[in-house]
Amino acid sequence: MAAQPVTPQDEQAAVLARAAGLDRAWAGHRADVEEAVAVAARLRTGFARPADPAVEPTPAHRAPAARP
Repeated sequence: MAAQPVTPQDEQAAVLARAAGLDRAWAGHRADVEEAVAVAARLRTGFARPADPAVEPTPAHRAPAARP
């Protein structure tokens, strides 16, 4: 049986899985991880980032402070 060719999307999904610490999930549930990567990519393009960072409701680098 011939090996399937590796596409750039496959390589990107593998890199993202490793970066997220999903090595075991990638090895055992590759289709699920690939689907999650595809969904995240679609969601990422679904939200436009405003040009002015002050307009951002919750900056990406900071979570809201807990209220007492």
